[in-house]
Amino acid sequence: MTRAEATGYDGLSSRLVPATELRAFLLDCFEIGEREVFVAHEDLIAEELANVPAHVVFAAFCTYRQVGGHFAMGFSVGIEGRLAARVGRREFAERFAAHFDAYVLYGDTEPAGLWTVILADGTRLLAAMDDGDGRYTLYATTAPVPGRPEVPVDDGLRQLR
Repeated sequence: MTRAEATGYDGLSSRLVPATELRAFLLDCFEIGEREVFVAHEDLIAEELANVPAHVVFAAFCTYRQVGGHFAMGFSVGIEGRLAARVGRREFAERFAAHFDAYVLYGDTEPAGLWTVILADGTRLLAAMDDGDGRYTLYATTAPVPGRPEVPVDDGLRQLR
């Protein structure tokens, strides 16, 4: 049996999730104990770790930040291999979107310049996006994004696969 390598799940969420809700989601999603998860705003990591002994290792280490544009929050979750074996990247995005009634953008195996967006109902679409200065703006998707009628649908994105 091969062991899954430690990895990270990075993404953007249309909803800004409070740290307590994010922590509870990670505990449930990965089926881990309280002491195995760390959650903090990216600007407060040092403060949050100040009283944690140096030898402590977290199975899931999550940081988040507020962003602008079509998204409200960026997140990064570093996980041990055993957790990656339980919940893959796509499944994590699907669970996050459904749990928080949000749409989630993440990258996996898309062609360069495209991203995957998972809607709260589990619909998966491709998206093209502009980013800069903490703003992430969708400029084309392969299906409508709820609440974002200004984002054009472009089936031509599918041809890039």
